[in-house]
Amino acid sequence: MSLCLLEDVRKTYMMGDVRVEVLRGVSLTIGAGEMVAIMGPSGSGKTTLMNIIGCLDVPSEGRYMLSGKDVTHMSDDELSRMRSEHIGFIFQSFHLLPYATALENVLLPTLYLDRKLDGRRKRAMELLALVGLEDRAQFKPSQLSGGQQQRVAIARALMNAPRLVLADEPTGALDSATAKDIMELLVHLNTQGTTIVVVTHDPEVASYAQRILRMRDGLIVEDTAGGS
Repeated sequence: MSLCLLEDVRKTYMMGDVRVEVLRGVSLTIGAGEMVAIMGPSGSGKTTLMNIIGCLDVPSEGRYMLSGKDVTHMSDDELSRMRSEHIGFIFQSFHLLPYATALENVLLPTLYLDRKLDGRRKRAMELLALVGLEDRAQFKPSQLSGGQQQRVAIARALMNAPRLVLADEPTGALDSATAKDIMELLVHLNTQGTTIVVVTHDPEVASYAQRILRMRDGLIVEDTAGGS
């Protein structure tokens, strides 16, 4: 069953009077439960593609279906709702609030949801336990290592039980041993049924995925099997 379906997706930006086509007709299906890596040099379109898959942007042309819903022409409010209900994000720079504890950072995605705080705290603590940080719940980011901060970010991404997790260079700020731990955690989440899409320039990171998409000049030029 497909979770993400892109049909001839194009994305164009105006740079002054110059029209720049960043995506030039991308068609792609990502099945529920897959782990996919997107690779490509700077300017290849991989970040723009991730932004569209993550409902942070919409196509200029073509169609994008997420979880059976056509998001191509959704309003900003509708896109925000789709992100909240379906998608978790993990970034290279963690994006943790420095003045908030690990627990409070994990709780962030639920602040505007109509749920009892006790239930949310219980789930947040369960997620911190999942990533091995239940004993660091009251620590602030400055008291955590880079790898621990990324684990908090992963727990936060899972807070709303998303079907899809997008990871943009999730190991870029980490040493190789910590990066291996983070990728093994993402693989574990994938085996539990979460669809994972990783944007990376690192072949070692990409090798953890079941599929590797390589982009160049706004097109997917290769779609191959991954695997360490």
